[in-house]
Amino acid sequence: GDQFLRVWQLERLRRGDAKPLSEHAFGQSVPESFVFSPDGRYLYGSSYYTGVSNIFRYEVASGAVEAVSNAEVGLFRPAEMADGKMLVLAYTGEGFVPAVIDPQPLKDVSAIKFLGSELIARHPVLATWQVPPPSTVDADKLITQRGPYLPLKHVGLVNAYPVLQGYKSAAGIGYRFNFEDPIRFAMASVTLAFTPGTGDLPGNQQGHLDASGSYLAWRAAAAWNKSDFYDLFGPTKRSRKGYALKLGYDHLLIYDDPRKLELALDLSHAGKIDTLPEAQNVGAAFDKLSSAQAQLNYTDLRRSLGAVDDESGLRWTTSLTLNRAGDRASALLRGGVDIGMALPLAHSSLWSRTALGTASGKTNDPVASFYFGGFGNNVVDNGTVKRYREFGSMPGFEINALGGRQFAKQLVEWTLPPMLFESVGMPAFYLSWLRPAVFAGVLRADPGAGAPSRTVKNLGAQVDLRFSTLHWYEMMLSLGYARGFERSRPGRNEWMVSLKIL
Repeated sequence: GDQFLRVWQLERLRRGDAKPLSEHAFGQSVPESFVFSPDGRYLYGSSYYTGVSNIFRYEVASGAVEAVSNAEVGLFRPAEMADGKMLVLAYTGEGFVPAVIDPQPLKDVSAIKFLGSELIARHPVLATWQVPPPSTVDADKLITQRGPYLPLKHVGLVNAYPVLQGYKSAAGIGYRFNFEDPIRFAMASVTLAFTPGTGDLPGNQQGHLDASGSYLAWRAAAAWNKSDFYDLFGPTKRSRKGYALKLGYDHLLIYDDPRKLELALDLSHAGKIDTLPEAQNVGAAFDKLSSAQAQLNYTDLRRSLGAVDDESGLRWTTSLTLNRAGDRASALLRGGVDIGMALPLAHSSLWSRTALGTASGKTNDPVASFYFGGFGNNVVDNGTVKRYREFGSMPGFEINALGGRQFAKQLVEWTLPPMLFESVGMPAFYLSWLRPAVFAGVLRADPGAGAPSRTVKNLGAQVDLRFSTLHWYEMMLSLGYARGFERSRPGRNEWMVSLKIL
């Protein structure tokens, strides 16, 4: 009861009201969470006195406080109706839901037991383990320096540890060093690795360097015979022969979450290469490639309470890439639009994902083409889980097996309602939910130079299982299947198993 009155008094003070409670006229100066009865006899409001929000009434004349509800999850905002019953908002998994209660005084309102209270009762010494109030600390003594904060001056080594690295089909060992400032405005990492010599790996490709960093909106990277840990576990390879230099800048034009518009600018130069930087299975007839790219990304995606994936909204992207390889120049223009709508089935949605692209340049220039194929997930991965949504993915076909100077791609995806689990596993390792989805796509690619265009289709499904480990770490196990179709050619099956450690 005292807690109820304190909440009421604090609300009055916030409003600058110093009158005694008994002098209040009906309907005047009563906050939204409190309400007088029609006859002015009682004041109704909510309080956490029992450990969960219940409705209490305060008798103005006598000062008696009585509980009129005994909820399990919480009742809020009481409003008395004409028949004497009370309209309240009940807290549920779907949000606040209107409910009706009969405001009769209850003699026995059970309190919720809290672990903290139980521990204090058993071990009173814990009550003395208190952090002193801020007023006891001299804040001026904690100040070590005054003046502008320059992140680059405060960058230092945070940690360093050994790593395993994959380079093409070989495995190597290395060491990673991480640097950052205390506020993490400036960050950098350097990985040095070595791959023991094998019959298929020349000596000049056994050493590896991979460095990357960011400062506010700027990004930079440098690599020599780039290697990657996740190349050890699947068909998608990020390792590349030669050297690479990259510089990027990101600028948010609109930030009104969930509505965002971002501009990304990138410059890159690669040398001594044998494959395209963005297409692992396409060889390069040149050894140097310079690129400049500008990309706009817009997102306005929504999801309902309890959802595990986006359920509706709009996302679009457009990018222009200019390439220079030797005496050859090319330009690639690409755009894509994703539109989703929620279905009457709870947490289920239907998505249309469209992508178009065109390229200019010499017809025999491999850089002047777009490439498609495969799920793109590795057995152990750290990338996007639903990689089939990306424009370069085409499950049911080999990676980079499909190419064209112009393309049009349409994907239709149905995300089914997720299955939630309450007792699968153990406290230290349990399954949270399962998310299924099915998709169908069609791709028309025109290779140019008089070659006939290709039209391919696919049909597939993917199931994602979310696991929690040690109450903190999350993992996602994805299982996928797709079948590719093309006229006059036999279909192809593709299976995918991928574990993402989040």
